[in-house]
Amino acid sequence: MKMFSIVLVYSNFQKIKDLIEKISKLDRDVILAKDIERGLGFLNFNNVQIFAIDSSYKLSETDLIKLKNVKNDLFLINFKNKLEFGQNISGKEFIKLLSNNAKDQETNLSKSPRIFRDYEQFKNVISQEVRRAKRYRYPFVVVMFKVDDNKYTQQIINYFASKIREFDSLWIYDETHFSMILPHTGWNGAEILTNRLTNYITAEIGVETDVLKNIILSFKRVEKDTDFLARINHALHNVYYNTNKQIDFHVWKDELFSEFIETKTIRVFNRYKGMLISHDSDLVVFNDKLQLLNIRKLQFKIIDLEKATYFFSENLKKVIRAEVESLNKKDLSAIFSHFEFVDLSIIKTNIVKLLIEEDLKINIKSSDDFEISGEIIELSLDEISVHLNRSLDKNANYYLEFYLPKVKYKIIAEGKIKDIEMGEDTAYIDFHIVTSVDANMKISEFLAKKQLQFIKELNKKN
Repeated sequence: MKMFSIVLVYSNFQKIKDLIEKISKLDRDVILAKDIERGLGFLNFNNVQIFAIDSSYKLSETDLIKLKNVKNDLFLINFKNKLEFGQNISGKEFIKLLSNNAKDQETNLSKSPRIFRDYEQFKNVISQEVRRAKRYRYPFVVVMFKVDDNKYTQQIINYFASKIREFDSLWIYDETHFSMILPHTGWNGAEILTNRLTNYITAEIGVETDVLKNIILSFKRVEKDTDFLARINHALHNVYYNTNKQIDFHVWKDELFSEFIETKTIRVFNRYKGMLISHDSDLVVFNDKLQLLNIRKLQFKIIDLEKATYFFSENLKKVIRAEVESLNKKDLSAIFSHFEFVDLSIIKTNIVKLLIEEDLKINIKSSDDFEISGEIIELSLDEISVHLNRSLDKNANYYLEFYLPKVKYKIIAEGKIKDIEMGEDTAYIDFHIVTSVDANMKISEFLAKKQLQFIKELNKKN
């Protein structure tokens, strides 16, 4: 009887073929899985002791959450190459080696899918988050750190690793540089989080003042993933700044929480692909954190996707964005922290521009016979956002023509540019449009069908 089995999650069979042969010679069962969920399904086998992930396998946010719940006595490893993995497996000696190394900080870091040193993995994570940030207009930042005295580096990284969320990552570059990858986080939120962590390591761990410096890089929607990576690489050995130890949150948190405490329920807002969904939830305040109870299922699914929710403060006349710290799907509750102010427009109206995922083309003409084609990315009754490969004259008047497939209608509208977000070779342009009564009705019908589609999508999500 074989001593133990290995579950191996992979993305390309040819890359692991030789590895499987080597493991088989060591008298081990190899259980193959094409994704994390299937791999974890094999853990009910009593003799499974190693759960391995091919380094080329791209881990999603959902994968990271699932892996976090793997039982502690299972050896979770992400091997870098087949030769290293194949040569090190040697029965009891291998298990003993892993057990001894479990006490070592370096091994603990390599075992966590959220913490890595590999640059290729870092590039993959950045590319995935850039695509999500572009498509859904989520904020996304990378906070880069420099430790002036490397005797503190490991201690600081260990503490940061214990505090980041399931969908965040830590990339360790060298002995003095590391970065936090923070999806669903704006610049202000990153500053609040950074200052909170820095305050703690200075006051509680005894790290000397100003040993840790940082740079916050906020992703711009017009950037390519390669452009953002280029900025990160340029900043690696650039000027780093002292963190601001005074967290802005403390200026207004007392007034905000006193307002929350006074009411049992509070209005909660979220958007899904432009569609605003809001309702009242019961609220509890504890240790500067908010806990929402009795969240509606549809709202909960959006919160789970966005990892954040929004509140409006009557006292402050501001909208506050709160990031998810933990979610409980069983009783539909959530705990939030890491607060920041956001644009009030997110909750001003229910009639907003919906995300257009179909490949809808648009022709844009000017009065001087200039014409260009683009792609529609968002649409409302009186606004449209398009993606072009060049900018336009903001003061000119335009005529826009596009076809709506769901209602089988061609829209012809006058357009005036409201805003241009320009990159090196791409532009996102917002138009205010004026249409006929019939065209307005067809756009309304199209948007209603889109909303039903989005609600169906949400209801299907786990």
